[in-house]
Amino acid sequence: MKTYNQFHGQTPISEIGKELRKILINEKKAFKILTGYGSSTGTSQSKGAALKSLKNMRKAGLISGYLPGEVKNQLLLETSPFYETKLKYEQVLKSDADFGNDGIIFVFVK
Repeated sequence: MKTYNQFHGQTPISEIGKELRKILINEKKAFKILTGYGSSTGTSQSKGAALKSLKNMRKAGLISGYLPGEVKNQLLLETSPFYETKLKYEQVLKSDADFGNDGIIFVFVK
C-alpha cells in the first residue's frame, strides 16, 4: 500500500482536500497518508483537516472508508464512524506495520 507523506507539513491545511482528490485519480484500492502527530499540542491540524476531508469524501461516495492508525487499539462501538470500516478491513491491515501508528490514516477507495 503506497504511503503519501506530503500531508506531514508540506501541504497547506487549506489544500489537503484538493490533494486527496488528486491522489484518488491514481489509486484504485487503498493508500496511506502520513500526517502530523501533534506532539506539542496533542492535536495535529493536518490530521484534523485530512479526517474532515475524508469524511466529506466518504459522504460523497468517492471513497468506501478511512481509518486512522490508532483505531487498531481501540474498542469501537457500533455508533463509531470507524466501526464498519475496521470490521471490513482489519484482516487486510493486520500485516501492515503502520496499523496502530497515530500519524497514519488508511484510505480505502471504492
